[in-house]
Amino acid sequence: MFRVPIRSRLGNVVVGVLGVVYFLAAGATLIFYIASNWGANSLVDLALQGALCVAVVISLFFIAIAADNLGLRRSGRAPQTPPTVPGHRRAAAAGS
Repeated sequence: MFRVPIRSRLGNVVVGVLGVVYFLAAGATLIFYIASNWGANSLVDLALQGALCVAVVISLFFIAIAADNLGLRRSGRAPQTPPTVPGHRRAAAAGS
């Protein structure tokens, strides 16, 4: 999966919460839609059900992005550390 850089912790939490809300809303609507139209689906009904399936997949993508950025799941990448400048340390040590 490619990385979506959201630097704000609050922004990542919002993306995760929206993913959960989208997942619950689209999943519940899809289940209700299938149960109420069982056996009487037209082409429009199938298109709408397909759109709800896509919404469920996108919501899972939102949740995965938030979990990756917040560090809630383990990934194969090494943790990102800020770059250090060795010359800066030597200059500070030489000046004291």
